[in-house]
Amino acid sequence: MHLSGQTEIAATRQRVWDTVSNPNRAAASSSTGQAQIEKIDDRHYRVTVSPPAGMIPMKVVLDLQLTQLDAPSRIAATIEGMVMGGPINGTGSIDLQELGPKLTRATWVADATLGGLLGGFEGMVQGPIQQGADQGFASLKERLEAEEAAAEA
Repeated sequence: MHLSGQTEIAATRQRVWDTVSNPNRAAASSSTGQAQIEKIDDRHYRVTVSPPAGMIPMKVVLDLQLTQLDAPSRIAATIEGMVMGGPINGTGSIDLQELGPKLTRATWVADATLGGLLGGFEGMVQGPIQQGADQGFASLKERLEAEEAAAEA
């Protein structure tokens, strides 16, 4: 399953980087589902997610590893876990491009493989997962723009 998106955020690239490179801060910016994040070390986290309403109610536990941290322009990660008794594996990245002093373009991509029972429904869940990711980035944009405006005041 391939997911992607892009948004322009009226905030400095450093402010955006400080959020997307910190899983706890990034999760706090999201309005989709509920995530609990346990830091294992500087690059490893255990993430417990409850998908948003409308999807099958469950808790998903994922191991997140930050594989690339090129401040302040690129972050990449891998995930591994189990969903409904089947494996989920994925990779993702966020690239940050400075368009102006307080304007940053965030471009993201993610590729995931769903196994087990859920693997048979990949086509059905891709749309809701993409929509959830888009909503998460919209929430992130709103929060960062509000922080940037408050910093200017």
